[in-house]
Amino acid sequence: MNESPEWDALIQKHLDGQTTAEEATTLSAQIVADAEVRSRYLKAAQLHGALADEVLALDLETEPDPHGISKESRSDIRHFAWPQQIAAGLVAGALVGLLGVGVVWAVGLPKAEERILSLANGDFEAMPEGAIERKFPAQFHKWSGDPAEVVEPAGGNRTLRFLATASVSGLPNGPAFSCDVFQLVDLRSLRQQWSAIDPEAQLTLELSARFRQDALPSDTEARKVRGACHLYLFNAAPESIGKDWPMALRDAVAVGSKGVILVPGQESVEVSASCLLAPEATVAVIHLAANPNLENYTLAALGDCFVDDVQLTLTSSPKLPVRVVK
Repeated sequence: MNESPEWDALIQKHLDGQTTAEEATTLSAQIVADAEVRSRYLKAAQLHGALADEVLALDLETEPDPHGISKESRSDIRHFAWPQQIAAGLVAGALVGLLGVGVVWAVGLPKAEERILSLANGDFEAMPEGAIERKFPAQFHKWSGDPAEVVEPAGGNRTLRFLATASVSGLPNGPAFSCDVFQLVDLRSLRQQWSAIDPEAQLTLELSARFRQDALPSDTEARKVRGACHLYLFNAAPESIGKDWPMALRDAVAVGSKGVILVPGQESVEVSASCLLAPEATVAVIHLAANPNLENYTLAALGDCFVDDVQLTLTSSPKLPVRVVK
């Protein structure tokens, strides 16, 4: 692919909803024809969507509306939603185009391999009981974030309990979006764990965790709590990421995100998020969240929500040769 900065600029323009019909058609055709442009577009669309979620929460804290989401904020939501709809349409069109010319995949090649990477206190067993530090982490291999604590139920294993939502920007009286817990992982120190992998293989990182919500008293109205895993990769100094959070997401080189609505009283449910391991990535941000209400950004207690068994997995997939036939 030639002149990648020119395509990057057009991709960003399109995600901002500013391309003309002719420019959108040109970009769609290039996504079908050029695998690198297609990869760049998918990555940019994913980053755009992740940043939208975080910026929405930040905007609400900067200009709180006592009656809920303001008209201006709703306008921002539509602004971010529109490019994501365009993204889905372009990707769908690209896939249809690829199927139209025909794709022949090689078979009988080695299967994908998985290996668990070292993650500090993923099961919380070695951590002392009590509250974790209240801040975005600046060092590797340490849990910190919003109000949360390590607890050990009678006859059970230690786990992390989300205590309350808090301000994304750190404002003491700002509206709260969710209860967020983070850990920074040094990818450079982990590279020796995949040094023997085929350098041509495609590497994927997957973050998984088990979320649980305790049963509520029978006379208490059930509330919907969303447990979520987010995985962000950066090529940056670890201490620089938190200084500009969440706007630092603009500099992420890869993003993965997945969440589910928890059912009170049921067994824990596994949630996982994955993204391609960009070769330039040096830091992974592990982000676990509990959101008590997707449309309510006021402070809320979360003492009945837990997370445990946090794992980071590396998957190596061989690059299959592809022959396109017309």
